[in-house]
Amino acid sequence: MAESNRLAVCIIAKDEAGNIPHAIASAKPVADEIIVVDTGSSDGTPDVALSLGARVLRHTWQDDFSKARNEAIAAATSEWILFLDADEIIPEDAVEEIRSAISADADAFFVSIESRVRSQAGRIFVNSFPRLFRRIPGVKFEGKVHEQILPSLQRQGARIAHSRIIIKHAGYDLSRAEMTEKLKRNCRLLEAELSQDPQNGLALFHLGETHSLLGDYERAVECYSKALDDDLVPREIKAVCLQNYAAALVKLGRYGEALEKLEAAESFNSKLLSLYLVKASALFGMKRYSDAEDEIKRYLRKARHFVSDPTYRLDYNPDMASALVLIAKCRLAGRDNKGGREALQEALRLDTSYDAHVLLAKLAFEELRFADAVVHFEQALLISPEDERLHFELAKAYLACGEIGRAIEVMTGAVEQGMGGSAFLKCLAILKIKAQDFEGAVEAYQAALAQDASDEDTRKKLAGLYHRLGRQDAALAVLSSGKQS
Repeated sequence: MAESNRLAVCIIAKDEAGNIPHAIASAKPVADEIIVVDTGSSDGTPDVALSLGARVLRHTWQDDFSKARNEAIAAATSEWILFLDADEIIPEDAVEEIRSAISADADAFFVSIESRVRSQAGRIFVNSFPRLFRRIPGVKFEGKVHEQILPSLQRQGARIAHSRIIIKHAGYDLSRAEMTEKLKRNCRLLEAELSQDPQNGLALFHLGETHSLLGDYERAVECYSKALDDDLVPREIKAVCLQNYAAALVKLGRYGEALEKLEAAESFNSKLLSLYLVKASALFGMKRYSDAEDEIKRYLRKARHFVSDPTYRLDYNPDMASALVLIAKCRLAGRDNKGGREALQEALRLDTSYDAHVLLAKLAFEELRFADAVVHFEQALLISPEDERLHFELAKAYLACGEIGRAIEVMTGAVEQGMGGSAFLKCLAILKIKAQDFEGAVEAYQAALAQDASDEDTRKKLAGLYHRLGRQDAALAVLSSGKQS
């Protein structure tokens, strides 16, 4: 590669020993140098990166992602820089696109980042940022989190173009606990950013997003409202901000206000597909099921002719399966079980869908088709193994099929994973009694009581079980311990 077209792939990382080999391997076909800035790993990430040929810099974490990224820029020697997160990869078909871009007459390129998420608006979220750029003096990242380089490029008069480069991101494929921790960290950094710059519309937008993901929709509405009312949001994301504002309002049951925001969003950007699904959700909440289905069909018509816009994007790729699931919910709410089932089955023909499996399972259970319910609950659990409610529903379906042993296996597995607390332990005790495993039931009740010593109902049931087993002293002891506590 010509000296002027040399490329540095830069990665910042902390405790990414499991992910970084994939990131580095994907960068090697196109990178002339790979720089990893480690911000304090304790899992051997720097050693892994070194062993794979990367240059590793140690950076003291200062609650600021821009500082870490800018250290990588300062260390690079190549003409071009491409930033990659440790949980991202460059697909093989993007390699030639990158080579073509850095040979073109531009200074920076927007790159699309595709992330798998779970949302009613879609499952592939796409945002575009200028991740690929020349190493121009004065160009640097800004912002403690959700850091941006675009303002700096614009101030330096850089020629910015759009590309067809796609990077795959797995950073939202986390456990619930890991995601909560990540979101709380982002909240803290965004609030620190806003304390220094209260008029930072982009930080307000991202803080609203973060509060929504944490389920704090009141706080999200406050952030979106301030960003929009004070006209602080960059124009290119105003429609998305209005849409996300509306989605938070839907969660709060403020459906009329949500529809107003969505009308405004559509006037800014009618190509924003996901806003039609949010609108359908608002109409569904108002029990206007037919109108909601009409909006989803509108989404489907537009999705069939969707062409990705290479300009600055914050949107979901078309997701026909998710749209069909929403149609099914409208039909089921309107008592059209047959139409709902057909929409769910069509969704599954298009793609694996957690929601479709759960709804088909519940529908089968209501119709006393317990074996079918088991099949769909099992498939849903493969997609979302941390879903506590699914374990309970699957156990219930097995019990309805007369397979008490399988029901016990499911609940035992859930309890061993720390799910459900004392409620799951009490369910397990009942199942053990049905299976005539009284000693097993005693163990489950004991464990439930250990978690909640104030539960007098469990105490009485455990005492009764001891009495049934002829262990009168144990029955008296468990009852008397309740009086003492």
